[in-house]
Amino acid sequence: MGSDLSKDLKLASAAEEELKPLVYHKSPEVIAVIINNKNLTEDLATIIAGRRNIDSGILESLSHHVRWKDSYKVRLALCKNPKTPQKITFSLIKFLRVFDLADLTRNNALPVNVRVKIEGEISKKIPAMALGVKITLAKRASSNVLMKLIEEGLREVVAVCLDSPYMTEGDIYKIISMKKISLHIIRMIAEHPKWSARYQIIWALIINKHAPLVAVVKFLKDMKTTDLKELYAAPDVPSSTKLQIYRELLEREESNGSV
Repeated sequence: MGSDLSKDLKLASAAEEELKPLVYHKSPEVIAVIINNKNLTEDLATIIAGRRNIDSGILESLSHHVRWKDSYKVRLALCKNPKTPQKITFSLIKFLRVFDLADLTRNNALPVNVRVKIEGEISKKIPAMALGVKITLAKRASSNVLMKLIEEGLREVVAVCLDSPYMTEGDIYKIISMKKISLHIIRMIAEHPKWSARYQIIWALIINKHAPLVAVVKFLKDMKTTDLKELYAAPDVPSSTKLQIYRELLEREESNGSV
């Protein structure tokens, strides 16, 4: 075993062809030698940066190495790697392109606090982004970033966010419940084929004073009678909506022969 390690340590100082199989070596000593080998290519350094079965100290050394500290491919691979020390990841994310950051927000292998930090970095950049960048971002980012984009209120961007597979029913419910959300966003949700068919979203829209009355009347048809009675008694339901609830309840009683 010792002789094999000695042999691999010698090969770790060799030419590129000998290095290719060694970048997957399990010994930190071998990898440390490889990192300092002048024949190490960027592609091989990127493979090392992405390894999850490697000592985190090696990854830190790689991030500080004079040859690789400015390599975009190595930086991105290190940020994707959950084994990279968080202080290193936090120092590198400011150098990454926004769309690569967006992809990282959906990388569930990364710790939650790392993803939250990345989401914060993206959110700070949103106001200065061009419309086209925001639209593309809305197709790739996590739901927390989508929420920030929706809050900004640009119709074209909001439309893409609402169509995103990363947007959840809970997120939509939070948006409807926001006090300062734009009226047109509530209307877009009320008209959206996916979200306007979700029972809890319908409930939230009925309560919201900005929901279009035409849509609310339609929603009431799909509500359970017990829920309609609860909504009618709720103090936060707009009076115009309560009138429509009363009419819907009356129609149901009449059709059941109760009146």
